[in-house]
Amino acid sequence: MNNTTFRCRFKPHGWHMGDWLMVRSPRWDYDGEWIQERDHIRNRVPGQWKPEKMVEGGPGAAETYTSMVYCKPLEDDFTVTTRMSFDYRMAPLVVLAAEPVYKGGQREYREHCEVVLFDEGVNVWTHGFSSAGPHWILAAYWRFPLEANIAHRLQVQRQGAQLKMILGDRRFGCVPAGLPATVFTGITACEGVNRFYEFGIEA
Repeated sequence: MNNTTFRCRFKPHGWHMGDWLMVRSPRWDYDGEWIQERDHIRNRVPGQWKPEKMVEGGPGAAETYTSMVYCKPLEDDFTVTTRMSFDYRMAPLVVLAAEPVYKGGQREYREHCEVVLFDEGVNVWTHGFSSAGPHWILAAYWRFPLEANIAHRLQVQRQGAQLKMILGDRRFGCVPAGLPATVFTGITACEGVNRFYEFGIEA
């Protein structure tokens, strides 16, 4: 075990950027940016687009993506807990990633797994990378209505090859293929305005 404990609240003076590594998606040439609010951080999104134009496939989707991971890698089992919300339909998430690579002077994801909240429940996506570029599959899903503009507490537990998720009184598990042995974990905002209030790791 790593015996790593990390906690922060995303309010002014409640967290330090030095604890985090900003990482961009291999799908877009966009670095992302966090905006500090009174009791949370949110992703900067393009102001010219309506919310429905910023979801996957929309013209503003690429400029909503903002992601960062805790600076220390984790091995063995661990638990991540965060509180997050979305303003429209989607899609704040917890990311579990292999060590990012450098491309063009910026860190960029390669193999990674995402546990995503949206208005229809939870998706678990696994992402890979090959000579053809990035690719991804829906590894698991969990369908139920999930309300916008409310902070949801999500816990993600890694136990060997298995992921266990707890969201309120709901519990769900899966075994995503290709989960890296050594993991950098953090948060990603995408497909609209997403807000993060706190984050913690126990390992």
